[in-house]
Amino acid sequence: MRRLMLAAAGAIAVAAAAACSGGESERPAEPGGTAAATETPSAARPLAVVVVQSGSEDTPGRSYPLLEVVSFDAATGDEAARFQAGGRDDLLTPGMVFLAGREVVTVGEKRVVRRALDGRELGVLMDWREDQRATTAALSHDGRLLAVGWEDAGLRDRENGGLIVVEVATGRVVREWGMDVFGPAVGAWPAPEGWHADDLGLEVFGFAHRDGPGVFASVRLDGSVARRGPIVAGIEPGGRLIATAPGGWTWACMGIAIAARELVFADPVNGREAGRAALDGFALWPMRFAPGADAVLLEAYPVRPAPTGGECYAWQAGAEVYLFTFASGKLERVPNPGAIAAGWNDPALPSIVCASNAVDAGPWAEVRDPRWAVFCEGGAEVRLGGKVVLRTEQLQVLGLAPGD
Repeated sequence: MRRLMLAAAGAIAVAAAAACSGGESERPAEPGGTAAATETPSAARPLAVVVVQSGSEDTPGRSYPLLEVVSFDAATGDEAARFQAGGRDDLLTPGMVFLAGREVVTVGEKRVVRRALDGRELGVLMDWREDQRATTAALSHDGRLLAVGWEDAGLRDRENGGLIVVEVATGRVVREWGMDVFGPAVGAWPAPEGWHADDLGLEVFGFAHRDGPGVFASVRLDGSVARRGPIVAGIEPGGRLIATAPGGWTWACMGIAIAARELVFADPVNGREAGRAALDGFALWPMRFAPGADAVLLEAYPVRPAPTGGECYAWQAGAEVYLFTFASGKLERVPNPGAIAAGWNDPALPSIVCASNAVDAGPWAEVRDPRWAVFCEGGAEVRLGGKVVLRTEQLQVLGLAPGD
C-alpha cells in the first residue's frame, strides 16, 4: 500500500512480518570499520548505537530474527562493542530494542531485559506469561520509563490484554491498564507509540491485526484516558505535537489515505494548536518534524477523480514534498527537501545510504530521519566518522549513548 499507513501501523506491520514469516535467512551484516570489541566500552566516549538484523533462525511456519546491537565511537566510527540477541531463545525485532542512557532494553516474546552495551544482562523487567505477547513498546524521553502493550498470544481472547508502564532501573510497575479501559477507548489491544513531552503520558494505538486505520487514545500516568479516534496522522518524536486529520482516513484507489483537506498540529496534552496546513492533495505518512518542532516536511500526492467516482491519490504521478512552518502558517512545495532535512540531522548519528531504494523512494529518500527503521534490499552503507562502518540490509539507529 506504498507507505500509506499510519506511522504506528507501518511499524507494527514490519514487526509482525519479521516475527511471523518463514523462509529465507537474511544476508548477514558486514562490519566496515574496526574489528568488534566485546568488552564493556569506556564510559568516557559518546557512542552511536545501532541494531542490525543480521539473519534469522527458521522453523516450519516461523522465522526468528537474529539481531546484533553494535556501538561505535561517535567521533571516529571505531567499533566499541557488539552483542547478539533474539533468535529462537526469544523472538525479538529491531523495533523492540531501545537505548536508555548507556544501557539497552530488549522487549522480547518471553522477557523484557536490561542489558549493558556489551550484552551483559543487568536485570529482567518483565517475564511474560504464555498467554501474553507484546504489541509495541515506547521508552520515555528521559529513558526512565518503559511502556509496553500486550495482547492475547492466541489472538482470541479480546479481554486479555493491557498496557503496563515500568521503571527501567528497577522493573517497578508504575501504572497498568487492562482491556476494561482499552476496549472502549480503542476497541483493540493497546500498542504504545510515543510519549508526551513531559513523560507523564503517551499516545496509544489500537492494534487490531487488520488493514486500515486504527484508533488512537491518549493516556496519562494519573490514570486518565481520552479517546482520539482514527484521526492521528503523526506524532512528533519529542512528544510536543501530534498531527490530526479532522476528516479521518478513507480507502481510495486500492490504498489508504487521509481524507481531510487539512492537518491540524496541536499539543497532545492541552490541545493548544500550533498550526493548520491546508493540503492540495492527500497528505500521507511519513512526516519529518524539525528538531525544534517548529516545522514539518510531509509527503503529498496529487488528487484525481477516481474511476468509480469520488477521488483518489495519484501515487503513480510521484510524490510532492511540502514544508509547513508553524510560525508563518505557510505550506509550500520544496524542490530540494533533502537539503532541508540534512540541516535537521544530528551529525553525531550515522548516515545511511541505501543503494536500491533511492530511485523508488523519490525525493523522500533524502528526507528520512536517520533513526527510522531501514530495509534496503540491495544493501545499505552505514557511515560515521568519515567512513563506512557497516554494510547491511536491515537496521535501525537507536541513538547516542552519552559519555562522561
